[in-house]
Amino acid sequence: MKLLNKTLLYYVLISIPLLIAACFFSYYTVRGELMEATDEALQREQVIAENRITKGLSADIVYFDIDSLSTIRLCPDPVVTNNYKDTSIYDPFEEEMVKYRVLRSSHSSSGKIYLITIMKPMAEDDDLLESLSTSFVIILILLILVFFTVSWFLSRSIWKPFYKILEQLNAFDTRKNMNVPFENSSTKEFAQLSEALERMSQRIYADYLHQKEFTENASHEMQTPLAVLKANLSLLMQSQNLKQEEMDQLQVMENTIKKLGSLNKSLVLLSKIENKHFAESTTVNMNERITAALGIFKETAEAKKIAITTELQDSLKVQMDSVLADILITNLLQNSIRHNVTGGSINIRTDKNSLMFSNTGDRLSISEEELFIRFKKNDASKDSLGLGLSILKSITDIYKMKIGYSYSNNRHEFRIQFPKDLL
Repeated sequence: MKLLNKTLLYYVLISIPLLIAACFFSYYTVRGELMEATDEALQREQVIAENRITKGLSADIVYFDIDSLSTIRLCPDPVVTNNYKDTSIYDPFEEEMVKYRVLRSSHSSSGKIYLITIMKPMAEDDDLLESLSTSFVIILILLILVFFTVSWFLSRSIWKPFYKILEQLNAFDTRKNMNVPFENSSTKEFAQLSEALERMSQRIYADYLHQKEFTENASHEMQTPLAVLKANLSLLMQSQNLKQEEMDQLQVMENTIKKLGSLNKSLVLLSKIENKHFAESTTVNMNERITAALGIFKETAEAKKIAITTELQDSLKVQMDSVLADILITNLLQNSIRHNVTGGSINIRTDKNSLMFSNTGDRLSISEEELFIRFKKNDASKDSLGLGLSILKSITDIYKMKIGYSYSNNRHEFRIQFPKDLL
């Protein structure tokens, strides 16, 4: 939800209880004012009635309204002071009970006592409350319309620099030196935001260049001594004076150097993937890449007597870097062979939007949550560097692919779901 819409929602949520409270407050205020006005009208009628008594009455009972509800009648009872009360009387015209305000008082004249009863209809509480509620609902609707209008105006004027800054941030690429300044604004907060983002983007780009330079230099500097060690070790192993024990030690050293070289290449590859050095996107036929990878690893699979079956039902084509596509398939295939058992099997399936590798093998000693963590290795795979699945996860994260793992019936299964924008 946009910031302005969220602010508008809060305004509306705050306005509703306030308007409800204002409605009840207004109801009791108006009701009190109406009652006070009715009492004043009753008092004026009382004065008129007393004047008529003073001038003399020709009858024991006198009606002085059209409804015959207000009366002056001869009363032998003791004097009655002003007495206000509310009552309800059935109105045959409206066919309902109507509330009245009643004032009773007594007045003596010429040795006689007269009872004055004056009645005035009152505004119905439900009608009054309904009218006020309707008014406040209309006010609420008008407030919401005003809020939306103001929100639309603010988003097109005051908040325009902010949305421009967001657009520039979304287009920001660490591989490119962005000298274009962020959107400036006369609003102080937006201007400060633009200046902070400019400084931050420059630092990010400088850090990116330093990291890139370090990765390239480290890779180059490590490969040279490793190559020298490997060459000298090969010459030493060709010596005729070596004992079997010494030959075994040299073999261990050679394997360690090979592993160190592979580790260096894997770490450099991870760094390049995460820094998006592979930016070329082409249409990659995954079925063709799978067939090519099977040809490369055919002898490795045959050495473990692993049977490989494929179900490449549809021509799966994905928009991605071709090098990363090869690495994706190679790592899946290597993983399926390495974590397999002698005489096991591998099944590879594709459909129009997914890729699946399934292989026989023992249950892993690590949890599924740790499967893609760097250097987390299964106990059975001592020769593994623990980076293959991390590289795989980095590739899927870049292209927003969904990768899933499951184990059932002594089979490991990896499934990659490709998003629609890559197909």
